[in-house]
Amino acid sequence: MDIGYNAIRAVVYEGNTLGAPEIFNNKFKNDILSLLSNESFDIKHQSYLSIQYLLHVFKKLEVTEINCVATAVLRDHPRANEFISFIKKKYHFNIRVITGEEEAKLTAQGLISGISDSIGIAADLGGGSLELVEVENGQIGKLESLELGTKIITIRNITNKNEIIQIILERFGNQTYKNLYLIGGALRFIGRLYIDFTEYPIKNLHNLEILSEEFSSYLKKLKFSSSNTKSKLGKRKINSNALLVAEAMIEVFKPEKIIVSTFGLKEGVRVELLSEADKHKDIVEEKVKYTCNYNSTKTDFNSYHDILESLAGKSDISMTILKFAIMLMSLKRKFDNTLPPTALTEFILSSEIPFKHQVRLMLALAIAYASNYKPDNNLVKISKKLLTKEDYARSQIIGHFLQIAEEIDGPSFRSPSFSIKSKNYYLEIDSEEILPRPTFEKVCSRLKSIAYAKKIYSN
Repeated sequence: MDIGYNAIRAVVYEGNTLGAPEIFNNKFKNDILSLLSNESFDIKHQSYLSIQYLLHVFKKLEVTEINCVATAVLRDHPRANEFISFIKKKYHFNIRVITGEEEAKLTAQGLISGISDSIGIAADLGGGSLELVEVENGQIGKLESLELGTKIITIRNITNKNEIIQIILERFGNQTYKNLYLIGGALRFIGRLYIDFTEYPIKNLHNLEILSEEFSSYLKKLKFSSSNTKSKLGKRKINSNALLVAEAMIEVFKPEKIIVSTFGLKEGVRVELLSEADKHKDIVEEKVKYTCNYNSTKTDFNSYHDILESLAGKSDISMTILKFAIMLMSLKRKFDNTLPPTALTEFILSSEIPFKHQVRLMLALAIAYASNYKPDNNLVKISKKLLTKEDYARSQIIGHFLQIAEEIDGPSFRSPSFSIKSKNYYLEIDSEEILPRPTFEKVCSRLKSIAYAKKIYSN
């Protein structure tokens, strides 16, 4: 549970392993400061209704441990200890008030758990503070917690980005970074609006990447549409202070890309509770294994990759796509005929597993080509827009290759009983057993498709 300036959020996980999914995730807007300003805490207040509801959910979900942190709203408040004691006595759980430095570290840990190769500067904007943290290849560098939350900016009467720029420069410096990671509700909402505003084809917010110049142009359009301080877009509102902070950070840090992350403080708090072994695992792989209930020790992924490398060439991403695709293909047996043939690809495109968008699309394509149907027109259109020609062709090759493996060895991928070689511009298959004619014809058809994709790739 996270108690902040603007809201109380709670997340429940099915288990205490990295791959375990969220089974509850919700937040409730609350004005904790108005509660703290009352002479007595023993009054009727929306915050208590939210807490009571969450405790009711925890009970029904048989939650065994509550880990609650509070950020800037209680950090320096003179009545924080009194409020914490009241909550302990009334609702029987502890609140841990974290320092600005702790909040920055936890946010960075959460980001790294969701984007393992993150490199750049992470920015977590809340109501009471702005946390800035350097991240590079799993390591946390310089960090600061600045009094630049969306509510604090209003209280301090900061009205233009130049004031924010000056504060960032004085407290953090003017180093430039490859990527700027946006974390926190107000910044994420700007990212969500970008998806709607540009009709971006993938609706999953996590790992959304935008070129800095394009994002700056988008922010200017948002400022124009927001009129004065706030403007309604749909049911939610643009926070003008969040726009100021975003513009200021881009001007100071000069990133090449803006990347939105839904992983932040709450994930960082969770990482603290994991075993040391889990902390060093890849969350995407663990979640795919958990979702598919897949025992990866029974599959010799390298033996499949050796064949694939001769077909699609060397690529860092090929092994990733191949490995995840093999695991996800095991779900086909659980997707019966009551579901449309595109159910598995649609799951991949919309799943909360924190894939990169490139990986998400390549997996969906590979799974489609590994089935008895071609990808639908919309998937093809999206893929050609967002993937390179090489990645698109590579996805086709992986899909056809996996279908060949399934035709010859069955759906339980262990190790291939065949090899594929290029010979005089043709692909030749060598199997341990003579293939039945129907299987041989299907394999030949797939080999032709691989050869065609290779030709496109080569050109």
